[in-house]
Amino acid sequence: MMNDVTIRHLLDLCRRNEKTGTWQYSGFLSPAEQDDFLRCPEAAGYSFFLTGGYEEAERKILAAGNPEESGLPEVPVRVIAVSPKSEKFAEELTHRDFLGAVLGLGIERGLIGDILVRDRYAWVICLAPAAELLTSSLDQVRRTAVTASEAPPDVPELRPKYIPLRLNVASERLDAVTAAFAGLSRGQTEKLFSAEKVFVNGRTAADRSSKLKEGDILSVRGFGKAVYDGIEYETRKNRLWVMLRKLG
Repeated sequence: MMNDVTIRHLLDLCRRNEKTGTWQYSGFLSPAEQDDFLRCPEAAGYSFFLTGGYEEAERKILAAGNPEESGLPEVPVRVIAVSPKSEKFAEELTHRDFLGAVLGLGIERGLIGDILVRDRYAWVICLAPAAELLTSSLDQVRRTAVTASEAPPDVPELRPKYIPLRLNVASERLDAVTAAFAGLSRGQTEKLFSAEKVFVNGRTAADRSSKLKEGDILSVRGFGKAVYDGIEYETRKNRLWVMLRKLG
């Protein structure tokens, strides 16, 4: 479960909105933290939404408020585009490389949302206080010289790209589909569930025997995210071919 201090903080933001009538925003929350808060009975009594700055975001902030009472929100989420100064000398950089460079500037993790890496480029979702520091100070990732500049919130790179995925499974049980999706054995898959690294529709998957439904979003930490599109057909040996769209 989420740290009780964090839950109290999020509830305090909701109460503060009711008192002041102004929107209140949290730092970025992990999928597990979001799930814990959504399951908190007190949360149901407040108006809020979760946003990560783009469709399919994993890390999201809580925005406490109601547009009818507080007006339209000015969500303080920014997009920073990071690009190599020279394509010729740029390294192959990973999510971990970009995150390490960002945190190396002294920026708190809660100010940073998702980091999308495409080829040698990255788009860092962050809160406004981190945006200025990133654009003024982020000039190197590992040994690659980079530039960082603010990008519009609707840049094409943030639009989801899906890769069709066809899997052969014994059933639509969550553990069966997760094992095939991650390419792991049953025992390895059980460890993922025990470590709370499997999510369905943004919530920690507590029941591994539950069946996925068409339209469910399966997310496996370290292996990616996909939309479940259901059964394509059943084989003569009673196995299933199922279809997913993996986020590319």
